[in-house]
Amino acid sequence: MWKRPGSAMWQLRKPVPSDVQRAYGRKVVTRSLGTSDERIATMEALAILGDLEEQWSALRSSSETKSILPMAFADAGEPPESIKRAVVRAAYEQVLSELEARDNARFLSDRATFDESYDHRRKMARELNREVRAGDLTRFIAATERLLSNRGVIVDRDSPWFHDLRQRVATAVLDALGVAIRGDEGALDPKPTTAVVIDALNRTGSNVAKDISFSELAEAFMRQWLAGRGGTKETNTEPQKRATFRLFSGFFDDRPIREVRPEDAATFFDALRLLDPTWARSPAARRLTWQQLIARYGDRGQGLSDATMNRHLQVLQELWAWSKKRGHCEGENPFNGFHKKLRAGQNVKPYLAWEDAELRQLLEPPPKRGDLLEVILVGMFTGMRLDEIASLTWGQLRIAEDGGDRVPYFQVEDAKTPAGNRKVPVHRDLKWLTSRVRGVDEDRIWPTFNKEGPSKKPGADAGREFSRFKASRGFRDRVKAFHSFRKNVTRMMERAQVPENDWAQIFGHERGFTYRVYNPDGISMTRRAEIIALIAYPGIHLPHPALR
Repeated sequence: MWKRPGSAMWQLRKPVPSDVQRAYGRKVVTRSLGTSDERIATMEALAILGDLEEQWSALRSSSETKSILPMAFADAGEPPESIKRAVVRAAYEQVLSELEARDNARFLSDRATFDESYDHRRKMARELNREVRAGDLTRFIAATERLLSNRGVIVDRDSPWFHDLRQRVATAVLDALGVAIRGDEGALDPKPTTAVVIDALNRTGSNVAKDISFSELAEAFMRQWLAGRGGTKETNTEPQKRATFRLFSGFFDDRPIREVRPEDAATFFDALRLLDPTWARSPAARRLTWQQLIARYGDRGQGLSDATMNRHLQVLQELWAWSKKRGHCEGENPFNGFHKKLRAGQNVKPYLAWEDAELRQLLEPPPKRGDLLEVILVGMFTGMRLDEIASLTWGQLRIAEDGGDRVPYFQVEDAKTPAGNRKVPVHRDLKWLTSRVRGVDEDRIWPTFNKEGPSKKPGADAGREFSRFKASRGFRDRVKAFHSFRKNVTRMMERAQVPENDWAQIFGHERGFTYRVYNPDGISMTRRAEIIALIAYPGIHLPHPALR
């Protein structure tokens, strides 16, 4: 409750719980309470809050909202003790912080209003205390349910544990009122007095044995992370996160995250650093226990790169921060302090463009696999990514009519970013593809590369084939990869002085704000074809795929 500057009327401001914001359509509710009398305004506010809680409860039970609810403990029945303690702590801290902020403002602005508020609070505390002692906990139902729902718990109001938790929340609210009142009376640092609140605020706690395991917590985190991504493109991010959680869970014997200490994190990262960089390429290695993994792939002279270590570190830092907000852990993040600053040429090796001599070494003679040769040529004359090429279907090979010109092009879809979904004209040296007998639109142009991973993409299989092929030609350093063809093509564009904004539309990068907003259609297909035609490899004998 608050008053606008210059107005005598009370206003109500209520944040909408995060789990129903999308379905409710707003993040904050503001209402005029229609009175300058604080007692009447309080009664009106309580009535409005009750209505809002009923609306939000109905939204939570609707099919539309269920799909976006955090489902961390949807099927777990009674939540762990750590969640209950987090709810009690949140109830106490929210009430206390609101009261303290309001009291300080009133004391500094209007002593008479402050004294009136103090008297009202003592009266309200007496009424609440009588209700709780009489067993009437009605006014705490909605608040307890909201605090649980915000932590991913589906509530059964008739369950014994919910009644017990409601009693603890009521105790926390009364304790917060008592602390605020003692502060009003002049106590400099009033403390809570009830065992319920003291236990909830105590970081060590006495019920940590009931915390869920690390793997269960990681799975709850992944459910919310996936729900928040909506319909975005499937990437390697999900399996990478799961791999990190699986590694640490094995190292830490799947104990609760609350027990992780900085020395545990340091020991884990020291062992992880010495893993063979190629360990994850073996599907069998992914099923090994931590002890088996270390025995087979650990203690290597050349271990994981700083970039890979940073990725594992970031995932664990993210999990700790998420868990802390939900009461599963307290204190400083034990995974902090291990980040390595990446510097190009020192601990980061960026991809480099292929030089002419290297292209001759790579392509003379051409690879035996015809499908691999063809995707290499498409990469060389478009700058497209390997997975984009390997995933192409015949329906994505299209013809555009532009000012009387017929321009064949690749329609890149399902890219990581909106800018990645683009039209890339077919280079004249790729016309062998347009002359080929087409399959049905849904069929992939290169179906021989197997679909793999959660996103069922063929890029991983094609990438392994290219890695084997380049290694057979003497290229084992990761700085020369399929991605290097994008470097070659970009170098040609810069040397031909193609405007960066034009090239970005073909390359799949974000354009500048002005053109992106005021000309969303971008440059014409004819202009795109002119840019693609600039790609050339003079002096390089390029094999020509057979028509089929």
